[in-house]
Amino acid sequence: MQKSYAKMEESPITSIKPHGWLRRYLELQKTGLTGHLEAAGFPFNEISWNNFSDLDAETGWAKYEQTGYWADGMERCAELLGSRSLRDRVGESIDYVLDNADEDGYLGPKFMKKSDGWNRWPHVVFFRAIMAKYSATGDERYINALVKHYLGSQCDFSNARDVLNIEQLVWLYRITGEKKLIDLAEKTWADYNAKTNDDNTMRAYLSPKRAYAHGVTYNEIAKLGAILYSATGKREYLRPTLNAYKKIDRYQMLVDGVMCSNEFMLDNDYMMTHETCDIVDYSWAIGYVYMATGDGSWGDKIERATFNAGIGSVDEKFRALQYFSCANQVILDDNSNHNDFFKGGKWMSYRPNPGTECCPGNVNRFFPNYCARMWMKKGYTNVFAALYGASEYRFGTGDGRVTITEETDYPFEDTVRFTFSAKKPRKLCFHIRIPGWCENPSVKVNGETVEIKNVKGFTVIERVFSDGDKVEACFPSTARICDYHGQGLYVEKGPLVYTYGMWGERHVDKDEVRSTPDFPAYNIYPDKRWNFALCEDSELTVEKNAPMSNEPWDVRHVPLTIKVSAREVMGWTLKHVNKIKYVENLYTVPWVMLKKDCECTFTPRHPTKKFIEEHGLGEVEELTLVPYGAAKCRMTIFPKTEKAKKA
Repeated sequence: MQKSYAKMEESPITSIKPHGWLRRYLELQKTGLTGHLEAAGFPFNEISWNNFSDLDAETGWAKYEQTGYWADGMERCAELLGSRSLRDRVGESIDYVLDNADEDGYLGPKFMKKSDGWNRWPHVVFFRAIMAKYSATGDERYINALVKHYLGSQCDFSNARDVLNIEQLVWLYRITGEKKLIDLAEKTWADYNAKTNDDNTMRAYLSPKRAYAHGVTYNEIAKLGAILYSATGKREYLRPTLNAYKKIDRYQMLVDGVMCSNEFMLDNDYMMTHETCDIVDYSWAIGYVYMATGDGSWGDKIERATFNAGIGSVDEKFRALQYFSCANQVILDDNSNHNDFFKGGKWMSYRPNPGTECCPGNVNRFFPNYCARMWMKKGYTNVFAALYGASEYRFGTGDGRVTITEETDYPFEDTVRFTFSAKKPRKLCFHIRIPGWCENPSVKVNGETVEIKNVKGFTVIERVFSDGDKVEACFPSTARICDYHGQGLYVEKGPLVYTYGMWGERHVDKDEVRSTPDFPAYNIYPDKRWNFALCEDSELTVEKNAPMSNEPWDVRHVPLTIKVSAREVMGWTLKHVNKIKYVENLYTVPWVMLKKDCECTFTPRHPTKKFIEEHGLGEVEELTLVPYGAAKCRMTIFPKTEKAKKA
């Protein structure tokens, strides 16, 4: 194993066992779309990575990207659950690919062998499933096959998304030490940056200019600098990556923790949305930045994106998803998409396939990725509690084996408890992430408070740990009303955003051909008033709803709610449109707009001050807010009103 300049490294996926609601969520994936994505139709009912065909060239590389996403998410879900059935399904595809390699080592469909800037991109996606399989098994067959694929079959990876193969080249170099791999990775990155002139280059990342790029492409390419830095220690790779994400925070970050990407990165307007693929790719990409820097603030970002944007983009049983998600979405039917991209279509509704096939494939990755990166390591003595959740982490061998059991209902409680089990005492540096939103953290070791030295979002307990030792970390969080860039008000507590959510009137869309009784396509409409303005001086009351269940992400029985004062805005109603206007030059391709007349109903923008003055406000009343992820039909960013105490 080559030296890593990253501050943290991934642990073997089989060393982590999620417990509590995290395990239950993975089980819902298994019984839901992750285990039955054929319900979403083509291409998932063909599983193309284990059935190459001469006809594949007619449909192109895209279905290999889409089914590759699925394979990766399924493999990680399988290993985290210990599910033989899911593991075997992915294993069949991997074995087929390896058994049908070309003489020069090339893996995959023959028509994708010749690079055009995109044909080699789906390999990146599918090879992540092989990376996870190697993490679980240590089988050198996977390493040998991938090395031969990259070094045996000559290819120029420096065009368009083919450049993303750098991720696998560096991963293989770290394992094998084969210098040709890192040389190819660095040359590919240099050549790509020399010939590319869009906002996905090191030059563009370092510039102050707001990026205008396809969201998935931006995230996937921006992470490469962190990956190359981790293998080489060259700071010139890392700096552009860090600035790329600073610009996202400045210009395009939305309230639920993921940037605007519908499908391009526009701005942070409160009615902007993000593609579900970007929830996955953003959190995956910044995971590499997290490991490279060891800065706990990246863990905060991953948690916010996962708990809010990720869980909020799928239904309660993981059987339907959105293509686009918004903080404010009170109508979700087959023509409620208010974005200019396919405006008036079904892309914001919850369905097994709400638009195109990339998101149904990719959505299976976001939560297994979270669980697989909860525990990190560095060498033999450094252990990192990087992301929080009930789980068990095992490391070491023989008498040096240690198990850390993490007990918590996080993010629905502020306390995380760790219990160490070991045959023999072992000296460790136990790194505990201190969330940036926590003002008064405390840590106890065997009941005694220890000093917190917060360095880049972590405190370290360096000691000889013995069997039965206990560490308790408390991260008090305060519910607060926040201003969203002067555009409205929202409520947050710890890593969770809170929303005025409702179950909604849910109707199965009988016209949707990909809707079945087990995997329905929903049209969802509000089932109560939603047209409120928030009183900015409202006192917030946090209420705990017992008992805590293993399915806390259901608006009907959430474990925590927050009471807030608000006033109804009279006359503020859904927006009805009978003609879609084509917006020129907003996107780079012309086919992204629905150019037709249609009857559409959209979630409206906030009423103007003049509108409120003319129509008036209702009396002050109390609203109950729920965690964002639990609510599909929701109002999150509210217009302001005068102070409640003066109402």
